[in-house]
Amino acid sequence: MFEFVKHLFKLQFLLIIAAVLAGVYYNQIVKWMVEKYVEPEGESLAVHYENDETQTPGERLFTRDDLAKFNGENNAPIYLAILGHVFDVTKGRKHYGPGCAYNFFVGRDASVSFVSGEFENYEDDKADDVVSLRPNDLISLENWQQFYNKDYTYVGKLIGRFYNGRGEPTTYYHKYKMLVQQAKLAKTQAEQLREIYPDCNIEWSVDRGSHVWCTRTSGGKERNWVGYPRQLFEIGANNFRCACVQEKDLDTTEVMLKEYENCDTLSHECYYHVD
Repeated sequence: MFEFVKHLFKLQFLLIIAAVLAGVYYNQIVKWMVEKYVEPEGESLAVHYENDETQTPGERLFTRDDLAKFNGENNAPIYLAILGHVFDVTKGRKHYGPGCAYNFFVGRDASVSFVSGEFENYEDDKADDVVSLRPNDLISLENWQQFYNKDYTYVGKLIGRFYNGRGEPTTYYHKYKMLVQQAKLAKTQAEQLREIYPDCNIEWSVDRGSHVWCTRTSGGKERNWVGYPRQLFEIGANNFRCACVQEKDLDTTEVMLKEYENCDTLSHECYYHVD
């Protein structure tokens, strides 16, 4: 009798172990099948798992077709995306609703248009292709995203250029972030240069053409020196700017400087005509 009870407990223990293992493998199989094949009708491609670090709690993933439904028509909620982040702008219906000024941005990611102002020749597949934008435009675009983060409700990510089907950043996203950091660095360097080489005063007239001159406050920076006008060429800039340069820096190799034609080397003002 005792041996029978002992075998019974052993058998029961083995059954419990088998059930636990079966449950674990069953959950893994279900998770794999859902991720690979299931796209619930009317829902996004988001798959929610415990301890899934690719999404934040309450966040949703949207396809383009999903997002297009949130257009404010028939009193529907109003969503828009910028840089792959989706925001609920329903509280701003008077601005974003059908027929309103900013309705163009609704139901899509039109990131480029936030800085280009281009609405007429809209190409849906290129509307969020931002890596070819100028550095200052990339910074402006990031500021727009911060505006929506502050004033509206973030609801999720758009599957596509910036995020994949699991909400993970794409290679394109990382390239964009790298370009933004480079743009910020270049802006900081340009601001530092303006501290050393402040802008000239500039005016133009029909008779005399362009007039540039330096004072102790030109460029909006008060200082104890005046400086001499020079054409300063910055990396990445399409044109020069007029900068006031101290005499000790006239031969610097830190930046490219050029004298104005027909202007004395140590004159505090110069006149020139642009063809």
